[in-house]
Amino acid sequence: MTSAKHQGMQHTENDLRRPLDYPCTYMPSGAPDWSLTDSVELVDVVTGAAPRQQTKVRACWTDTTIHMQFECEDDYIVSPYTDRDDPLYEADVVECFIDPDGDGRAYYEFNVSPHNVIFDAYITNNPGEPKGFHPEWNAGQLLSSVSYVNVPARRVIYELAIRFEDLECTTPEAGSHFRLNWFRIDQDKLGARTYDAWAPTGAVNFHMPECFGTIRFTK
Repeated sequence: MTSAKHQGMQHTENDLRRPLDYPCTYMPSGAPDWSLTDSVELVDVVTGAAPRQQTKVRACWTDTTIHMQFECEDDYIVSPYTDRDDPLYEADVVECFIDPDGDGRAYYEFNVSPHNVIFDAYITNNPGEPKGFHPEWNAGQLLSSVSYVNVPARRVIYELAIRFEDLECTTPEAGSHFRLNWFRIDQDKLGARTYDAWAPTGAVNFHMPECFGTIRFTK
């Protein structure tokens, strides 16, 4: 999530909103094997330029769950939050927005802090109405983990396991798809913040479902 104070920063180049497509690999074992998955790199959410620190994202799925991994270069960590649904988006965080129906009318938000604190919410986006933010919604079966790798440089590895049941959908069929976007917010030692995305929105505003990419369930 980006707070309201950030949502006025706009970019005018519509060509940033190119369609993106990710093949989400099926795991018959029921557990993720990241060596079998493709990775994508996040870019600046406004300009599409390469960020100062790299973020790679991978995803896969099983009969019950969609799994995601964020691998983040991170030389300085900022996150004071300790409780679920704290405003994690005001500090270092990785985020995923998922629209299982793909119509942009409602989507789910999942955030993980470097200390493995969770923020999750349900957002409605009906035409002609203000967006409805519902942070009181919780994914009852959500699992997450955060680990640190220090060689050759420090990286933070975030993993999320989101049950299809929590997304109020059945197990996808091979060839079907969701719309989604992946994001990262990072703050450096001087307090400067960067906002990265898989699919740039042209603004420091993550809540633009019309810009979401497509994740396709493959077998």
